[in-house]
Amino acid sequence: MAGSTKIKIRPLRHSDIEAIMLLHRELGWNPAFQADGSTLRQRLQALITEENALLLVAEISGRMVGYIHGETMTYLLFAGREMVISEVFVVQEARGQGVGKALMAAIEAEAVRHKCFRISVMNSRERESYKRDFYPSQGYEERTQTAIFSKRLDWG
Repeated sequence: MAGSTKIKIRPLRHSDIEAIMLLHRELGWNPAFQADGSTLRQRLQALITEENALLLVAEISGRMVGYIHGETMTYLLFAGREMVISEVFVVQEARGQGVGKALMAAIEAEAVRHKCFRISVMNSRERESYKRDFYPSQGYEERTQTAIFSKRLDWG
């Protein structure tokens, strides 16, 4: 990857699914997926046509090196939409080359196009991106006044 600086950002295509699955395996993410990849494959296929979903991939020299996944959600009280980024993954050898920054800029442009009033990122404090302050370096502020609660639903 060294020396490659031309980053192309584009929407997810069916032909990208295997590359994203390989990226997930490389990163050891997500242990909840079936070993054969069927769960992840099904979710990626659904995202391609999901109205509120946006999955963009990054390429360098024709090779997929990362992706970003966001969802728009509409708020009643704020009278607008928010883009919520749930995943940003970049292959190890492409890190530090501006891939993450390019993915963030592309999804921010999409959020503006979708008339979102805000964009948020979910990030675990255990992730490398959190520890090295990737999101603050892109102009994001951690919302310390907000607590995010979750409840696992086992439906299948």
